[in-house]
Amino acid sequence: MYSDRLKMDCDIGGSYNVKENAAAVSLRVGSMDDSNGSGSGDGGGCFGLARFVVSKGKNYLQHVRAQYKLNLPFASVGSVAISPTFDFDQNLAGCTMVGKSGSGRTAAVLDLNWDRPTLSVVHALDQRNTIQPEISLLDAKIMYNWSVALESGGSIRTRVDPTEAVQISWIDQGSNGKWVTDFRLPLVSNSSSDNGKGSGHGKGKGKGALASDIRVRRQFVF
Repeated sequence: MYSDRLKMDCDIGGSYNVKENAAAVSLRVGSMDDSNGSGSGDGGGCFGLARFVVSKGKNYLQHVRAQYKLNLPFASVGSVAISPTFDFDQNLAGCTMVGKSGSGRTAAVLDLNWDRPTLSVVHALDQRNTIQPEISLLDAKIMYNWSVALESGGSIRTRVDPTEAVQISWIDQGSNGKWVTDFRLPLVSNSSSDNGKGSGHGKGKGKGALASDIRVRRQFVF
């Protein structure tokens, strides 16, 4: 619902977990910045989201998230968005900052989560191909991501870790569901004692590099 007095959108949602006998209420409050006077909210926007849990007579705040977005009239930087979060159950804080180009084809994403902060660049080569190199701010480990949208509605997603493996997920859409093929190609041996060749004797046998793992599963839609 929208409040004319506060100039804000207010949404309330609830859920109930029968197994854990716990209820949750989510409250989202947002407002649009109309500082440019256009009446369309093109100046950006902000919102706040809070999740409250009622479990076994205890009421507490579980999770909070906020976002502020500012649109800019530049070709190089079209918008900047900041999204801080805090999880009270795990006592973890995080913040994501995204800067998009004026065309919307390129975005820089700074993910300052506690476990694995990363910096990545997302670029749409065309309507079907998107690349996303990513670097860890903890150990400078670099990952390469490539996503291809198929004309049939499916997709092929490739994630390359030069120090570990190549992972490919092929999703093929069907009339009653979809086929999912997961392909993993290790680039290093998991056994240092046999130099990746395998000893061939009991527990000492290991998989060398280029030993692929393919799994196919079917997902139905009822």
